[in-house]
Amino acid sequence: MRTIGRFATVLTVSSMLAACSSTHKPVVVTPDMLQGQIWVMSSLNGEAPVGGKRITMELTQGSASQGKVNGRGPCNSYFGGYQIEQGEVSFGRIGSTMMACREPVMQQEMAFHTTLQKTNQMLMDGRMLVLKEAGGQDSIVFMAESGRVRGEVHSSTGSFPRNSQMMIRLSDVSKQDTHLQTIGEQKIKIKGEIHGPVAFDLAYAPHLIQAGHTYAISVEVRQNGKLLYTSQSHYPLNLDKAALDVKAEPVKSM
Repeated sequence: MRTIGRFATVLTVSSMLAACSSTHKPVVVTPDMLQGQIWVMSSLNGEAPVGGKRITMELTQGSASQGKVNGRGPCNSYFGGYQIEQGEVSFGRIGSTMMACREPVMQQEMAFHTTLQKTNQMLMDGRMLVLKEAGGQDSIVFMAESGRVRGEVHSSTGSFPRNSQMMIRLSDVSKQDTHLQTIGEQKIKIKGEIHGPVAFDLAYAPHLIQAGHTYAISVEVRQNGKLLYTSQSHYPLNLDKAALDVKAEPVKSM
C-alpha cells in the first residue's frame, strides 16, 4: 500500500455501523432543541451526498423565535437565519461562499439550498433529523455525530505557537488516487503558546463509516494561514486504547 505521509493514525473498520432506526413516532423539534450538535446529511430528496461529501448543519439560537444556521454544503460553506412562528420553523435566504465545483455537486448544492428554504417542519426520530415541508415531497435527512475519536497531539518541538489554529480530520483514505473524504473534523484555537500536548475530542457520524474501508487522523497547525506543523507518519491504532497519540512535525521552509 502506498504511504500517505501526512496521516498519523490509521484504522480499518471491519463491519458497517448501521444508522439508528426507531419504531416510535417521530417527534416535532425546534432549532433551539438542537444546539451544540453538528448534523451530517444522510440524504437529500432520497439521494445520498454526491461523491460521499460531508454536508453539515449547525443551529444557534439568538432569541426565542429566531437564530442562525450554518454549515458545509456539497460545495461551499453556507449561512443564514431561521424564524419560528406558531410552532413552525422557516429558513430565510441562504448565503454561501462562491467556490465552483463539478456539475453534479453544484446541482445538489442548489437543491440543498432550495429544500432548506422550503422547510417548515423538523422531525426527530432517534438520532435521525428530518427537515421537510408539511405535505411536500422534498426532505433533508441528517444524522447526529454521535461517534468520538479522542487523543492528544504532541509537537516534536515540545510546543505549539500562540495565535495558531489546529485542524484535526478523520478521513477515508481507502482510495489513494482520489480526493480524501472527510468523515469528521475539529478546529482548536491556540491563543497562548502551549508547552506539551493538545487534547482533542473529534465527533463523527457513524453512518459514514463503511465496512472494509481504511480511515486516518491527520493534523495541521497554521498561523495566519501559514502551515507550521503537520502529521507525517503512520501509527497503528489500538482499539483498546482510551486515546490516540498523534505526532506533529514542523514543516520545512522551502
